[in-house]
Amino acid sequence: MPKAPDGEVSVYRTTSMAPTDIASLGAQYVGRPEMPLKGHCDLNASAFFSEGLDIESVPKPHLRHANVRGWTADPKNRIIAKRLSDQASLTTY
Repeated sequence: MPKAPDGEVSVYRTTSMAPTDIASLGAQYVGRPEMPLKGHCDLNASAFFSEGLDIESVPKPHLRHANVRGWTADPKNRIIAKRLSDQASLTTY
């Protein structure tokens, strides 16, 4: 679910990355000392596109960073988020 006022969700493109490299990327750019990462989810970009969302490359703070755009203030967002989560695979650390 988007939490930012602009309705975007921050993601990282991790295709062809080893799980340990994904964990390192997350620890460096996403996790915080008071809230370390416990895992990550993998989801193909096509899943977002099929829900009418878009992915925009935003190479800061890292070249692999992007934002999922297109979320609206519609209550259907919960349904979309649930469908996306059903397609995602979770890796815990």
